[in-house]
Amino acid sequence: MKKGLMSPEMDCCYEVIPSVDPKQNKINLEKTIKDWNLGPEVASPKPGDNKEYWVMMADIWGVEEPEARRMLCANCEYFDNTPEQQEAMESVPFNHFDADGGGKGWCTKFDFICHNLRVCQAWERKEYESEED
Repeated sequence: MKKGLMSPEMDCCYEVIPSVDPKQNKINLEKTIKDWNLGPEVASPKPGDNKEYWVMMADIWGVEEPEARRMLCANCEYFDNTPEQQEAMESVPFNHFDADGGGKGWCTKFDFICHNLRVCQAWERKEYESEED
């Protein structure tokens, strides 16, 4: 078990996350673009934007295009945008995907910095727990 730090607000621990290696981040990002259709390269704020990309992703997932457009890194099981992970990602310089991708997060499946408004074909629904759970 990794050593954790106590959160003053909660009676639990969180992992100490090491800083991100910029070189390995770039390698993993490029591989995910090539092998897992990470995109779109320019975010899609309007329904008609990047139609070809979203039609392709809808076909891969077996859903309609409007549903595919709602399946983003921001709500993917592998997207970690905790404050601790944000701090760990500060070592990586700004790149072209940062310009319009929404906030940063860490892809725990492919080990690279991803963004709220992007997605790849490995997307899986994030399960949320309520306080009652």
